[in-house]
Formats: sequence, C-alpha cells, structure tokens
Amino acid sequence: MEYQSQQPPPPPPQYQQYSPRPPAPKGQGMAIASMVLGICSLVIPYAGLATAIVGLILGIMAKKQLQEQGAPYGMATAGLVCSIIGLAGAVLVVVLCSSAACAIRNAIPYYY
Repeated sequence: MEYQSQQPPPPPPQYQQYSPRPPAPKGQGMAIASMVLGICSLVIPYAGLATAIVGLILGIMAKKQLQEQGAPYGMATAGLVCSIIGLAGAVLVVVLCSSAACAIRNAIPYYY
C-alpha cells in the first residue's frame, strides 16, 4: 500500500472583529422628522399649517447641523421643500376660506 503525503489542513477562516455601527450624525433624527412633517402637511388638510411650521423649523435646524458635520443633508432639504409647499398650500386654503366666508356674509342681507 502506498502512502500519499497528506497536506496540512487549511487554516481556519479569519473573521472580522465586531465593530458596532457608527452613530448617526447629530441632526439626522430632526431631518427625518422634518420630512415626515412636511409630507403630513401636504396630505393632512386640517393640520397642514401646524405641521408645516414645525417641519420647516426642524428642517432648518437639521440642515444647519448636518452641514457643519459634513454629513449628507438631502433628507433635511426634502423636509424643507415639503414643508414650504405645505405651508404655502395651507396659507392659500386659509385665505380662500376667509374670502369665501366674507363673500357669503356680505351676500346675505342683515336685518335687525
């Protein structure tokens, strides 16, 4: 019987050391909140004015913080844009409803 030379077993696989995910940049949570509130201001007609104002404030603060850190700030910009559009729409609705209410009030005769 012939003996074949046996090769040494392969070395065990090298595993990478566990490294936790780096923390999110400061302001990322505000950017997400700004985007959500901006979208809500576009979708929810009755809460549009309040959510747009809060979303606008959070978007400005988040964009400023993320720019200082050099982190991407696209989500904060999206929140700003949605909040501005929602704010414009809410102001337009308030103006139209007010003018319609005044027109209706003036059209109805008022007697003592």
